[in-house]
Amino acid sequence: MSFPVWFIQTVQARLDEVSTRLERQSEPRQAFEQERKAFQALFASIDIARKPEFQYWEDKLSLKHSLLYESLYLQGLKDGMQLANAVATSSVLSD
Repeated sequence: MSFPVWFIQTVQARLDEVSTRLERQSEPRQAFEQERKAFQALFASIDIARKPEFQYWEDKLSLKHSLLYESLYLQGLKDGMQLANAVATSSVLSD
């Protein structure tokens, strides 16, 4: 079973909208800012032997991704429940 193009486009638009909103929220934004600063500190010098800075940046990147994926999952769960409710309600009304 394949989904109609309009459905795929609608889901993608919703994903883009939620991702943009999440990046503007305080907790993910703080994680994004920490990751960006850690990345800049890592490459502020060419000396790659600065392994602690690399590990620090890698930890912040992992945290940022975890927060983003958790938020996307929860929003997808909410959207799925709303969609299931709408479909169930419309099928009950049509019977």
